[in-house]
Amino acid sequence: MHPEEIKAAIRMKDTTPAAIADELNVSRSMVSHVINGKAKSARIARRIVDITGLSMDKLWPTNVKTSKLRRARAAGAVA
Repeated sequence: MHPEEIKAAIRMKDTTPAAIADELNVSRSMVSHVINGKAKSARIARRIVDITGLSMDKLWPTNVKTSKLRRARAAGAVA
């Protein structure tokens, strides 16, 4: 999902990325980096999932595919 779509989904639930940052006591830029896929934080991502009602797969499909590929490579299933 495009970062602007994620932000719109958050706003549709009457909150903002800044409010998420304040709630989790993290910087606003960290929330922005997670939304944009430039940083990873399970805690922030889970909160965004909880707020929007969208799955992690839907919000960040590339991250999920990358994780599955890494696990498969670690298991020796993919070259």
